[in-house]
Amino acid sequence: MNHWIHGPLAWIHGRLPHDEETNVVFFRGMSLDTLTRGLLGLHRRPLAYGKGADWGLMMHDMLSWDHGDYGDTDYGRVCPPGGELAVFITEPCSAKAHRPWFQYYRAGRLHTGFSFETLDSGVGEEPDLLLPALEAANLVGPLAQHGAEDFEERIVQAITGCLSLPELDQP
Repeated sequence: MNHWIHGPLAWIHGRLPHDEETNVVFFRGMSLDTLTRGLLGLHRRPLAYGKGADWGLMMHDMLSWDHGDYGDTDYGRVCPPGGELAVFITEPCSAKAHRPWFQYYRAGRLHTGFSFETLDSGVGEEPDLLLPALEAANLVGPLAQHGAEDFEERIVQAITGCLSLPELDQP
């Protein structure tokens, strides 16, 4: 995996090598070319990529290059049969200071998605898919520790551990 980030989990706070409105997408079961072409078709500019042993990585502009297109990226359209996407939307609305979002797709279908603000209010076909990992990390449930300074990093760590995503190491 290429190394762009200045700390293993610091990227969730928008500390990426590009502007802060960057989505981080892990992918497998599809080629880099397929994902790149799909994102370009949605007018999302790829910024950086890497390939690990199992998962690849693509960072791209959250917003379209078309003036006035501030809509969400339709990842279902770029995830073919057999493909998987694990998407971190690092700055869903920086002006309103919302926490990041996570979405997990298989074969073009959203399996689970949730805001880092409401971890136990998931959406998709399997909205509770990651709840056991989040509960084990004391992020939801009776032992949840919401006010901790490293709350978002712990969420990323629980997700990456559950899905076996590679870490983005520091150089």
